[in-house]
Amino acid sequence: MNNIEMFNNFYLKTSKELNEIIETYNNELSKKNEYLKDYLSMFTNLNSNGKLIRGILISLGYKLSGRNNIDYSYKLSLAYELFQTSVLIHDDIIDEASLRREKETIHHSIYNKNKKHNEIESKKLGESIAICMGDYGFFEANKIIINNYKDDNNFSNILNCYNDIVLKTIEGEIIDVELPFKSKYELENNNLEDSIMLIYKLKTSFYTITGPLILGLTLGNINDNKLKDIEIFGEKVGIAFQIQDDILGIYNDLGKDKASDIKEYKQTILFSETIKKDKYKDELLKYYGKSNIEEKEIEKVKEIFIESGSYTYALNLMNKLYDESISILNDINWINLEDKKLLYGFVEYLRNRKK
Repeated sequence: MNNIEMFNNFYLKTSKELNEIIETYNNELSKKNEYLKDYLSMFTNLNSNGKLIRGILISLGYKLSGRNNIDYSYKLSLAYELFQTSVLIHDDIIDEASLRREKETIHHSIYNKNKKHNEIESKKLGESIAICMGDYGFFEANKIIINNYKDDNNFSNILNCYNDIVLKTIEGEIIDVELPFKSKYELENNNLEDSIMLIYKLKTSFYTITGPLILGLTLGNINDNKLKDIEIFGEKVGIAFQIQDDILGIYNDLGKDKASDIKEYKQTILFSETIKKDKYKDELLKYYGKSNIEEKEIEKVKEIFIESGSYTYALNLMNKLYDESISILNDINWINLEDKKLLYGFVEYLRNRKK
């Protein structure tokens, strides 16, 4: 069995068991408060049928610590998936997104149901309730961690690690929200790529890859030196993953609003590399950030990224980081061969994805 097959088997088995736990939780949550029934139903709908990659990485991290009772990590994975859903609810408001995971976003769904009364007030209602539901999920996640791990001798480290991930994610989101404005109006693009890489490190790498692996390892009471090894490995993988996501977001359909990165003036490596070149900068800025952008203009942006060499630059950087993550993994000697193969397979799984 090759590495990617090993990871896929682990992924399928773990995701099946996690989905059962999430489904049970969602059913119980939807019965909690009759007044909030409709809104809780919207929340649990978004909290269902996800890829669960972050929750699975928590279980994989726990396995890397040498523990065999993987199911002990599942409630921590559940909490993290709740955190993930809540982050996305808030993110969708910030992005003014109507779709998430090919489902209608909470704020947009509430707006659509009520806009017959008053469009402006319905928009505010949808956004306000969605903010509250996101907050609700954050504290449900904390409650799950406390209720299930308060008697663990390592509880304080588990909770500190989880909260550190949350804080880093928020830091990354703040920079991600602020940077397009600064880039657009203050025109200080000299260090733009550095700022973008910081977002990738905080908002994607730590939140999606490094954090979940470290959280699982912390649950397994692993020492700090080993955590550092995984942090270095995970950072490379996570940044490569985000660059790949940026490419796929423009050149493939990820289930989000088409070309949302272009409409939102999203700061990506594709963008920062292109505006360095005077030949392409002005042409790109005719379309980038245009909310009512047409299909032919989206195609023009795609052409500009390719003709300017930015597409190739981003692709090469992505592959370089994936290669570096493998080299780092090769040098880690405390992970047994079977578990290393799972990590090798995980990197291949990400690298080969098309959406």
